[in-house]
Amino acid sequence: MKVALISVLLIANLFFSASSIASEKFSLSARVGQQVTKAFELYELGNIDKTLAVIEKIRPRSAFDKAYIKRFQGNLYWEKGDEKRALQSLHIAVNEHALSDHEQSQSERMLADLYLNQKQTDNAIKLYKTLIQKVPSEDLYKHLALAYYQKKSWNNLVDATSNGIKLSAEFNQSIHILQLSALFELKDYKKANKTLVKLTEHDAKTKRWWMQLASTYQILKQDKKALATYEQAYQLGFLENKSEIKRLANFRASLGAPYQAALLLESSINSGKLAADSKNYQQLAQFWQVAREYDKAQQYWGRSADLNGDAQNYFTQAQLLQLLGRHEQMLTVLASIKADDQALQGKVAITQVQGLFALKKYQQAKQIAEQLIDNPDNKDRALQWVKLLESREADAQQFAI
Repeated sequence: MKVALISVLLIANLFFSASSIASEKFSLSARVGQQVTKAFELYELGNIDKTLAVIEKIRPRSAFDKAYIKRFQGNLYWEKGDEKRALQSLHIAVNEHALSDHEQSQSERMLADLYLNQKQTDNAIKLYKTLIQKVPSEDLYKHLALAYYQKKSWNNLVDATSNGIKLSAEFNQSIHILQLSALFELKDYKKANKTLVKLTEHDAKTKRWWMQLASTYQILKQDKKALATYEQAYQLGFLENKSEIKRLANFRASLGAPYQAALLLESSINSGKLAADSKNYQQLAQFWQVAREYDKAQQYWGRSADLNGDAQNYFTQAQLLQLLGRHEQMLTVLASIKADDQALQGKVAITQVQGLFALKKYQQAKQIAEQLIDNPDNKDRALQWVKLLESREADAQQFAI
């Protein structure tokens, strides 16, 4: 639609130029002018094919007549969507160098865009540079950058976009995106970061700018800024999938905020964004434990173990209950552990002894400790416990007497 509108405007401009008597140098000969008038009447009726048929029969003699006719023809082909023929016609028109300065520049711009569309990149670059030398503009630099993109000429692309941005009256998103693509190709994350800051400021509703900005902060080892960016993206509602939520939670924990990490993970599990499975419960338990919220931590170690039957998870729950002084509950958990690993069996038994000792159940504790004497890994500790427990039993009997 845009191309068609441009073609209509340019064709109208062509007709008025032909009718002008402002300069004899840029006027059509009488014979060609009559034929052009006929062609334009057909064009106004919407019949491009008949217009082309008339134009193609014209045999111009002067350089201006030839340039004018080929330009007219190129515009018509462009409007029809036949870019290859449009390019051929406009190439001839431009190379005549016979049009007025304004018309010459218009034709060169159309030809440059056609070169770009047809992947004739070197020709496009050459012509865009010619146009920039005449009247530089943001749009020309953007199209020059597009040509460099086709060539994968990343440094030149960055230069072109930088020049275009300097000429921008207001923020131009497309030229910044072009620049960003080149900076990523060059692995110039410092400059890419600056471009992404601008994109998040002017297009805050686009998720990928926030995610890429956070990533560049991480690459640049600016973890606090990376976390702040992830937090902002979370507040904007962009962190929705499992991996993104977990990334933010892990980031919080790694930067000294395990409590906040646990809150995020817990709320995400409760809301259904994350599965209530053993793996997520285990990670949540770890966060609460690092945050020294031992009661919450033991609960989630238990939930994880209930789902996967992991003896080590149950044992960790028991250790936290011991830390909390809840020995009866600890002993209940320890009794449910079915450990195949001999080393873990020994740890469970020693912890049972400790729990029974705390509850002053010395006889039961002594029985378990005596059973551990035959275990080489726990023999020394078991003997120490038996000796201590016998002493306590003796003290208890003496006190009773």
